[in-house]
Amino acid sequence: MDNNRFFISLLILLLLCASCGGKETLFREDQNTPNGWRLDQPAVFTIQENLTVPVDLYIHLRNDQAYPFSNIFLVATVKSKDSLIESDTLEYAMAKSNGEWLGTGFSSVKESKLWWKENWQTQATFPLTIEIAQANRVSGREKAAAQLAGIVSLGLSINARE
Repeated sequence: MDNNRFFISLLILLLLCASCGGKETLFREDQNTPNGWRLDQPAVFTIQENLTVPVDLYIHLRNDQAYPFSNIFLVATVKSKDSLIESDTLEYAMAKSNGEWLGTGFSSVKESKLWWKENWQTQATFPLTIEIAQANRVSGREKAAAQLAGIVSLGLSINARE
């Protein structure tokens, strides 16, 4: 009986901690890439609602053991209608120097929440389109592989500032 009470108390505590504090998520969308991430298929996210307050933008990547690199290069763009508002080339570490994957998760799949923009606000007309494309290359090769193995899904979240 005492073990049951302990586990129930622990569960309630964890739920309370998860719901307290933190920044409100205004948008979150994930896209699965079941056979790897194709070079010619950037992830496209459409933001319909005006963001009237400064926000933080995060890219979410889930990778498994098939991912062949210790880092990842991304090109992230923000568009309004057909106009390019901004474009960033980003590099993120995916593994420690000893080969251990970064990110969270209990299985062979790890999720990394990658900071993209902090305190971001735009005057652009909504809806906005955000595209995230992979830009990894193998040294000595001009062309990238048609598909980047090991990327299980990628996503975008927009969080309100506290």
